[in-house]
Amino acid sequence: MKKELLLILTILFFNPSLFAQLKSFETEVTSKENMKFYLYTPIEKQDVYPLVVFLHGGGQSGSDLNLVKEHGLPKLINEGKNFPFYVFAPQNPNKNGLWDDKVINKMVNHLVDSLSIDTKRIYLTGLSRGGDGIWRMAVNNPNKYAAMLSVCAANIPMVYINWVPNLPVWFFHGEKDSIVPVEQTIQSYEKLKQFNPDAKLTLYPNADHDSWTETFENDAIFIWLLSHKLK
Repeated sequence: MKKELLLILTILFFNPSLFAQLKSFETEVTSKENMKFYLYTPIEKQDVYPLVVFLHGGGQSGSDLNLVKEHGLPKLINEGKNFPFYVFAPQNPNKNGLWDDKVINKMVNHLVDSLSIDTKRIYLTGLSRGGDGIWRMAVNNPNKYAAMLSVCAANIPMVYINWVPNLPVWFFHGEKDSIVPVEQTIQSYEKLKQFNPDAKLTLYPNADHDSWTETFENDAIFIWLLSHKLK
């Protein structure tokens, strides 16, 4: 028995033709996942319109699209407010995951190809986890978005500021935020302000994580947003 085992091992180790060879391959893999969204079309008629991309927070993720209307632009539109721009408000299908900024950007490209959109006036808005999403959209697509409203963004790595030093950003945060530290927003603003005079910061002394209600009810943010245009 020992001699037979030794013979087998000898054959295996010294006859490489018996082993499967590792070969390298490359193929494209795509993951198909349905993404629901709202699209608001302006009532006022004109040749081209600005486009505002709105990314909700973590609490509105999932498959119930009605959740997207709880905050921000979709909430105001649902209540009857009109805007002079398209509003694209997708829903993150992953309840616990981050936004897929590449997918959202592709959807924006599709809207640009199919609608009368002024490509020099496309804007980003997002709150909490959506704030994280719009920052990644901005840094991965420089010179595409004209300005941004960053509302209690869940994550703003300082290196992002170096990648979009000329992007006009208005930061918002509640000073009593117990979920996302306000210091992160303050530090991001202070760094961006060194490069960009268009950086703005609004802090709400008595607000916790909900700094979006007061922000989106302020018409001044839309006037500021629409005042910017890519060169």
